[in-house]
Amino acid sequence: MKEKPRILVVEDDSHYLEFLTRTLEHEYRADVAEDGDQVLARLDQHNYDAILCDLRIPGLSGKELVHTIRERTDEETLLIVITGFEQDWSPVEATEAHIYFYLKKGEFSPRELRKVLKNGMDLRRERLEKRQYALQLEQLNEALERTVEERTHALRESEAKYRNLFQQSLVGIYTQLGGKILFVNDRLCKMLDRTPEELAGKKMADFLVPIPHDDVASSESCREDLPRTAEEVRLRTRDGRDRTALHCAGPILLQGTETVQGCVLDITERKELEQHFLQHQKMESLGTLVSGIAHEFNNILAAMMPQAELLTRRAREMPAVERPAQIILSMAEKASRLTRQLLNMSRKSTMERRPIDVNAWIREASSFLATSLESAENVQLDLDPLAGQIEGDPHQLDQLLLNLVLNARDAMAGKGTIRIATSLLAPGSCDQLPPGKRARSFVEIRIEDAGCGIPPEHLTRIFDPFFTTKETGKGTGLGLSVAYNLVEQHGGEIFVKSQVGKGSTFFVLLPYASRSEEEQKARAPGGKILVSETNPRMLDLFKDILSGMRYEIIPVRNQQEAVDIYARQKDAIECVILDGRFESSTGGSSLGRILDLNPRIKVILTCSESATPLGKWFDSAKEKGASIQQISLPMTPEILSVSLEKALCGGSA
Repeated sequence: MKEKPRILVVEDDSHYLEFLTRTLEHEYRADVAEDGDQVLARLDQHNYDAILCDLRIPGLSGKELVHTIRERTDEETLLIVITGFEQDWSPVEATEAHIYFYLKKGEFSPRELRKVLKNGMDLRRERLEKRQYALQLEQLNEALERTVEERTHALRESEAKYRNLFQQSLVGIYTQLGGKILFVNDRLCKMLDRTPEELAGKKMADFLVPIPHDDVASSESCREDLPRTAEEVRLRTRDGRDRTALHCAGPILLQGTETVQGCVLDITERKELEQHFLQHQKMESLGTLVSGIAHEFNNILAAMMPQAELLTRRAREMPAVERPAQIILSMAEKASRLTRQLLNMSRKSTMERRPIDVNAWIREASSFLATSLESAENVQLDLDPLAGQIEGDPHQLDQLLLNLVLNARDAMAGKGTIRIATSLLAPGSCDQLPPGKRARSFVEIRIEDAGCGIPPEHLTRIFDPFFTTKETGKGTGLGLSVAYNLVEQHGGEIFVKSQVGKGSTFFVLLPYASRSEEEQKARAPGGKILVSETNPRMLDLFKDILSGMRYEIIPVRNQQEAVDIYARQKDAIECVILDGRFESSTGGSSLGRILDLNPRIKVILTCSESATPLGKWFDSAKEKGASIQQISLPMTPEILSVSLEKALCGGSA
C-alpha cells in the first residue's frame, strides 16, 4: 500500500486546527504544532512533504518561522501560508521566501485546500523526479569523465611505452604511408647518417637496396608487398659507404589508417666477422693440406738428397755426368728449403715473445734488407717516434718484414723506392679491424711501393698459399701466405690497398704493448715542468701523474704567476702545461708572453673536447721552433705521457 504524504499543520487556534486536520485525514498523515518549540521538535523528527503554516503562533514571529522552516527542510517541501491578516506577509515577500501558496482564513473550503495540496504534491513529485534525473545524469557524467580520464591516462602510458620502445630500440624502425616516410627512430637516423627531417617524405627504397642472390630474385625494397621475413639489404649512408642490414616490414593500423612499419638491423660488423672467420677457416684448411703434402714431400727428399749428394761426389770422375748430378742436388736442396717454408707456415710454432721497440727493430732490419735489395737507398724509413713497442718473436718478425719488402721489390722489378712507415693507432681509429679488436691500440707498419699494383679480382686471394701473379718459375706463391700466418700468430691483422699501375700498400697492425711502470720510470728523463691550471682538482691530477714519471712540478693557478716564474727559471724548466681555455689567438695571452721569453719553448695546451683546432698563431710559433701539443680534457695518464713525449721530442700538433 502506498504511503500517504506527511504534512505538518502549524496552528495555535484549536478550532481551526481541527478543521484542517479533519480535511486532511483521509489523504495525508497530519502532524500538529501549536507553538514555535513544537515546530522545531517536529522538524527534527520528520521530513515533511508539505507544511500548512499560520504566521501568528506563540514563540516565533511569522517571518522568523518561515526562515526557520526553510533552513530545516528540503527546498521542494511545499510551504502553504494560512493567515487571517493580509498585512502579515505581502505577495512579494512570499515569493522571495519560496512560499508555494497563500490562503486566507475563512476564504477557502476543504475542497479548495485539497486541490491546492494535490496540485502542489504533483508539482513536488515532478520536481523531485527532475532532480533525481539530474542527479543521475550528473553521476553518469562523472562516471563517464572518470572512464575517459582513465582511458586517456592508459592511452598516454601506452603511447609513452611505444614511443620509448620506438626511440630506444637497437633496431632501426620506420613508418611510411603511400611509399613516403612518416616517422623514423633515432637508430635508423644514425644508421643512415641523416636527420628525421631529411628522411620525412622520402622513399625508403632510396636508402635500402636489396642485395641480389643467385637463389633469390632481386626486387625493389619497400615495395607494396613488403618482405614479411628478413631480407638482406644494403644501406646507403650519407658518406657513400654502404652497410649491410636485414630488413622486414608489414602493415599496421595508425590512427585508423593502414600504414607500413619496417625494421632494419645493421649486420655490417657480423658480416665482417663472418668474412674474417671464413678467411681464417680457409687458411687453416689450406695449412692442414699444405702440412700433409709437405710432410710427404719431405720424406721423399729425405731419401733423395743423400743419394743426390753421393751421385754428385762419384760424378766428379765422370765429366759427362757431373753437371746433371749437380743440377739434381741443387734442385733437391731448393725443394728442401721450400718444404721447410711450408712446414713453418702450417705449424703453430712456439714463439719466443719479448718486448720489441718497433722503430729500433726496423732500423736494425734495414741492414739485412739492403743486402736483398742491392742498395740501402731503395728503402726509405718514415718512423713515428711514438710508434711504441709490441711483443713478438724477432726472428719471425724479420721473416715477415723480409717477405713484404721482397714482394714490393718484385712488384717494382727492382727499381724504385720502398717506403716503410710506422705509427700508433688509437682505439677505434681503424674500421677494417674486426669489431672485437677495435677497442685496442695497434702499432701500424706500412710497406709502400710504386710498382705494378694488384688487380681488384686478385685482392681477395693474395694471401692464399701458392697463389701468385708472377710469371711461371719466378715465384712460389708462399711469401705473402707466410706473412699472413706470422701476423696472425702475433694477434694482428694485415690488409692491402692497391691500384693497378700505381703501386700497393700493405698495412700490418700488431697489438700495442704498453711499457711497464718500471720501464716508464727508467725512460723518464726527470726535470722541472711548469703547470698552470685554474682548476685545483686538475692541478692535483697533473701533479700525481707527473710525479709518478719522476718530474718536478711547479704548480701555479693564474697566468701572470706562470709568466713570472718562467721568466725566473726558464733555463731549468723543460716543458710548460697551460690551460688552453685562456689562450687567445692574438698573442696577448700567457703563452704569447712565454714565447717572447723563449721562442723554442716546449708547451702542452689543455682544452675541452669542443675546442677549436690550433690556429695560424700556433703555426707561426712552430716555425720559430716552438714544440706545441694540444690535449683534450678529460685525459688519461697515457695520453699525457704520449703528449709530453711528443713535446719533448720536438713534435707539434
